[in-house]
Amino acid sequence: MRFTLKVFVGSVIFLLIFASLEARQVRVAWVPDGDTVILENREVVRLKGIDAPETGYDGESDQYFAREAAQMLEELIAGKELILKPGQQPRDRYGRTLGYIYLPDNQNVSVVMVREGYAFYYPHQDQNISISARILKSQKKAMHEELGFWPEILSMEEADMTYVGNMRSKRFHVLECGYGQRISDANRVEFSSLGEAFYEGYAPCRRCTPWPSADR
Repeated sequence: MRFTLKVFVGSVIFLLIFASLEARQVRVAWVPDGDTVILENREVVRLKGIDAPETGYDGESDQYFAREAAQMLEELIAGKELILKPGQQPRDRYGRTLGYIYLPDNQNVSVVMVREGYAFYYPHQDQNISISARILKSQKKAMHEELGFWPEILSMEEADMTYVGNMRSKRFHVLECGYGQRISDANRVEFSSLGEAFYEGYAPCRRCTPWPSADR
């Protein structure tokens, strides 16, 4: 009896997880920033594979290009029937759904945002390898064509600094960052510029990010 109950409970859990990974049609009610949307059912979705400049809350300043990124995402998806495809890890530690959103013409919103220079590649181990490669390729193209925020970001004084990257986490840090100083020799890589770090597919550490504020 106990074995049967365990099998039943295990089957229910499996079905719930499987259902959470299925693609479904969604509509967006609100766009708080360039990498997050709130659906009509109030579900919060964090777009996989990208990061966008942060919108300031509780009196904090916006990061440079945050409002533009949010506006671009809203214009891209407003009023449209979208397809949400959750990732292998369906939720993050904040309870947000993690996934890719597709436009009616099957374009991946994450790819579009990066391709136009409104977001940057944000690698994680559980991402789709093929999609990640497309996002990084789109980022390199946007950097080369100086689209969106890239002209300002790559012309800052900080752009010519040396950065250290972690080959395991794919994050880069300023040399003074405590997290960067703890990187093992086996995982440590140095970049001669900010552009090189982004071009190689690394994303900035949130603690020591060189990203400027909007009122800089």
